[in-house]
Amino acid sequence: MTNNDKQSSMPSLIDLDATFLPVQLMRMVSRVTHLADGAIAAELDLGPRHWVYPHHFPSDPIFPGTLIIEAAGQVVALWAWVEGQRGRPRLVRASAKFRAPVETQDSALLIEAAVRRKRHLNFAEVTVRTTRQVVASVSVVLAVVTEEIKG
Repeated sequence: MTNNDKQSSMPSLIDLDATFLPVQLMRMVSRVTHLADGAIAAELDLGPRHWVYPHHFPSDPIFPGTLIIEAAGQVVALWAWVEGQRGRPRLVRASAKFRAPVETQDSALLIEAAVRRKRHLNFAEVTVRTTRQVVASVSVVLAVVTEEIKG
């Protein structure tokens, strides 16, 4: 099964393969759609054939909350990349409030983050929605660890 049913014709504003995102099935971002000072928006293609649904409650498939948190963290990592941070991104802390399930009829996750940086830490408030509704709010702290910081 593929990661998604169809890909949007809209290109990403960032070459995702050149960044420090995970690859293949663990990449939770299909494209970046907006970049501004302290803000980033991205999408993850979903649909009924997404690889996760046969594994996560086959008789009642929903997209896992842990992968929603992962998607939020990856979007913050992309913002850090655009800001010139290089190293190994590490999710330091995340807290989420889930409002609704993401189901097989949802074609995409829309992920919007407001991010601020303090040294090597990136603090973000992330809203995750489908085309139907807001599904989660996620607070993220992401560090970009360099050899210099590591010691």
